[in-house]
Order: sequence, then structure tokens, then C-alpha cells
Amino acid sequence: MKEKLKKVFDEILKLLDFETIDFEIKQPPFHINFEFATNLPILLSSKYRLSSQEVFGKIKQEIEKNFKDIFSKIDFSLPGFLNFDLNKNFYFEEIKIILTEKENYPVLDIYKNEKVLFEFVSANPTGPLHIGHGRCAVLGDVLGNIFKKLGCIVEKEYYINDRGKQIDILVGSIIETIIENNLIEVEAKVHEWSKKVLCESRYKGDYIKEFAYKIVKFFNKITLENLEDVKSKIISLMMIDIKKTLEKAKVYFDNFVSENSLYRNDISSKVKKILEEYIEQKDNALWMKSRQFGDDKDRVIIKSDGQPTYFFSDILYHYQKIIRGYSWLVNIWGADHHGYVERLKSAVEVISQKLNKNVKLDIILYQLVSLIKQNQRISMSTREGKFISLDEVLNDVGVDVCRFFLLTKSPDTHLDFDIELAKEHSLNNPVYYIQYAHTRCVGILNEAQKILNNFSIEEKFEEFKKYIFSLNSDSHEFKLIKTLCIYPDVLMDSAKDFSPHYLCNYLIDLSRVFHKFYETSRVVEKNNIHFGRLLLVLATKIILYNSLSILNIEAPQKM
Repeated sequence: MKEKLKKVFDEILKLLDFETIDFEIKQPPFHINFEFATNLPILLSSKYRLSSQEVFGKIKQEIEKNFKDIFSKIDFSLPGFLNFDLNKNFYFEEIKIILTEKENYPVLDIYKNEKVLFEFVSANPTGPLHIGHGRCAVLGDVLGNIFKKLGCIVEKEYYINDRGKQIDILVGSIIETIIENNLIEVEAKVHEWSKKVLCESRYKGDYIKEFAYKIVKFFNKITLENLEDVKSKIISLMMIDIKKTLEKAKVYFDNFVSENSLYRNDISSKVKKILEEYIEQKDNALWMKSRQFGDDKDRVIIKSDGQPTYFFSDILYHYQKIIRGYSWLVNIWGADHHGYVERLKSAVEVISQKLNKNVKLDIILYQLVSLIKQNQRISMSTREGKFISLDEVLNDVGVDVCRFFLLTKSPDTHLDFDIELAKEHSLNNPVYYIQYAHTRCVGILNEAQKILNNFSIEEKFEEFKKYIFSLNSDSHEFKLIKTLCIYPDVLMDSAKDFSPHYLCNYLIDLSRVFHKFYETSRVVEKNNIHFGRLLLVLATKIILYNSLSILNIEAPQKM
């Protein structure tokens, strides 16, 4: 709706011979009794050396001349805001589009044909996914769905960190468990290697023992010669479990990219050549001069022992993303990776320039999740093996509830996940509350269908228009109409801030308004159908269904 209104104001500016400028449309404070407000007068006043009230007068005159079918009331408030209500015809036209487009609503092409790669989860394959990984998984999945709705060509990708220190610690932990339980023979040199790897830390937990018993089914003996094969098999088995958990959470990826694959096909040499003026040899290591790009210090990319750093792997990976033709890269990382943001952005900027590509990189940092059970926060440590896996939470509360609860806060906000509330089958549970609204819509439509058999929606539009114009602006019915019409704005806000929590909050608000409408406005009574209200119920069902589809949450027919 706001995008449509912005286009209207752009047309007004054109008619007034004012330049198009960037301005806001938002809901005014509660003491301003209008639906919307824009800061256009105050912005134009400074640009054209007019008072904000003079600008308002010019816009008002143009509205009264050419746009009465859109605005019903306008007013001015200091220091320079234009407050306005919309004509009921505007709402009628929007509801008509909802009823016509159905599951395709809203038809938006804000980012039409932009090729976007969402990379998320990308957890080291060193153990089962936990609830924090779940937050990242659902966040990336739903953001991808939202951007697809806005016209993007979206792909979702998981980056497998299948090399480096953490993998060695995982493999060493499993080998030591094999030795301790005398499962198969382990060569002495491999034992020495694992003890060296584990000198500082070791992965613990039941899953390590489970994997020790899994891996011995594939090998009769572990030697230095087959150690790399053992590593590969452990990673492969771990990724099978991770993928099963993701599928249970209804999170699917288009691509899985291995870190090891980046060191094939001479990608490393190509990237070093691209970055040659920004790298230098120092202390037997290779450094990137990242201070030139706002980093607090230069960063090692190849260590003195010849091994690449995580930073260099990230550079290679993003080079590969760029040459695959994506124009927009979106990474979703845990907040503990904040120190990597600027250095990676600087590397991507250099590579993009060198390859003559216009590539945008956004990195979304999400905060931790705390599980709350019986009002107690559950303490967790992945390294110590003390954690509740995402599988356990999904089994305990159900996939739909788990997905919704993980999306209810902005990514940059710490999230408390109340297991007891998530398990409630009552109106206190927001998922149940929203799904119940959908089933009520279905129930009303089914009841009407028994009387009508079939009817043409288009034939009832004139009757529906009269119904909307007859409504009091403070009625529950008109509140429902206004709530339905802001759905496209909610999707836009979710995309702009990379946060689907706007959509979750909207669904709760929409359900609350609909439940109130349901209690006060009969649709079918004694074989008589109120067609205006019936079309409003149908529009509500469409928006509930479309929203839940984006969240990948079931819209049940009955409960």
C-alpha cells in the first residue's frame, strides 16, 4: 500500500514541478487522529525555501483537484507533516485485487529478476544442530521466500566447513573414543596425531560415541593412509544427519558447497592474482592489507606453515559466488562472527571491482536463543555435549510452532524460546491462535457453500463496494479491511530489515482483528448470506494462507 501511495505522491510532485525526493509514509503518533502521515512538506520546504505550510497548501490543492478518489481527509501538523486518511474506494480496490489474485497476492516486482544467493546455517559439521542453528535455518528459509515474493530469483545455500582445526578436533575425538572402547585397531601414529590435535580441547557428548560406532562399520583399521577417508566419511555421515534435521524443520537448500572444493581448480591462484596489490609477504605468512578498507588491522590469509586461514576460505567462497553470477549476496551469521563482517565486505568489494561486477553483500547477524523450561533457562555447551538438539525441540513442540517461535524477534535481538508455551494447544499459543483464525474462515466459507453451491466473486463486487462505503471507520469490519490492505507493506518491511518478525506480528494482529469481527459480525444466518462480509472472510483467508505459506507453516482446514 505504501508503495502505491508513494507513486501517487510522486505524481503530485511531478504535477507541481517539484523534483522527486526520498520521503517517508508511516502511521502518525496516537494523538494524531489520521491513518497515515508523510514528511514531504518539511523535506520540500528546505529544498525550495518555502515554509512547510506553503508546501502543504500546494499539495492539498493538487489532491483536491485530481486525487479525491484516493484521499478522504488531509491535514497539516508541525513541524511539517501531511496527515491523511484514504478514501474507502482505495480500500475497496485493494481488497478486490486480493480476491482476484488469490494465492498470487501481492504481485510485487520491487527486485524483479535480481539474482540473490542466501547463504545460511553453514554450521561446522561437528555435531547435531541446536536451537541456535534452527533460528538461522528458519530465518534464511523465510527471508528467501519473502525476497522471491518480491520478484527476486532466489537460491539458498549451505557452506560446509569440511576442513580445518574444528574438523580435526571432531575426528580426533571420535578416534579417541574408538580407542577407549576398543572398537577397531588404530595405528599408533594416528593415535599420536589425535592426542596432539586434542591437547587443548575435545568434543564430548553421546553423539561422539554414536559416531564412533557408526564409523567402525566402514573401516577395519584406521591408519595414516586412510585417515583422510575416515575424515570424509565422518563429515558425510554428519551431513546426512544435519540434512535430515533441516528437512524435518522444512528447510531445503538448492546447493551445498564444500570448503574443500574451493581448493581445487586453481581458484586459490586466481584469487591471489586478483588481490595481489592488496596482499604482502610478512613473517613467512601472506597478509591482506585490510586496514585500507576500514579493518582495525591487516589479516593473515596464508599462515607461515602454508595453511590457509578461515578468512582466505571465505574470500575464495565469495569469489566463487560472484563468478556464478549472483548480483546480491546475503549471508546470515551468528553474532559472534561480527569481527569478520568488514574484512569480508572489503574483499568482496575488491573482487567485484576487478571482475567488473556490481555485487552487493549483506551480512545479517543473529543473536543467541535461550530455551526456557518451567521458567528456567537451560544451560548449554556444544563442546561439552550439553545441549538440546534442534531435533529434540522439533519433536517436542512440532515443526510449525518451532518455526514461528524462532521468527518472533528481530535477528539482532536475543530470543527466549518458551517450551511450555510452545506446547500449549490454546489461544495463548500464537500459532494456534493464527491457525484457528484460518479454520474459522474455512468454516464460514464451507457453511456458505452449502447454501450457494457456486457464485461468481466478480458479480458481487458492486455489492461489496456499497458494503465498504456503508461501514463506520471505527467498526471491527473496517479495521479488518485496513489490516488486510497493509500486508504488502509488511512484506516490504520484512525484506528491508531482513526480519520476518514483522510478518509474525502482523499475523497475530490480523488474527486478533478477525476473531473480533467473527464475534460481532454474522456472515451466514438462517440461510441468508451477507455477501459483503463473506467476501471479507474470503480475503482474510487468502492473506492468512499466503502469509503462512511464506513462513512454511500449515494453514489447516479444521482443528
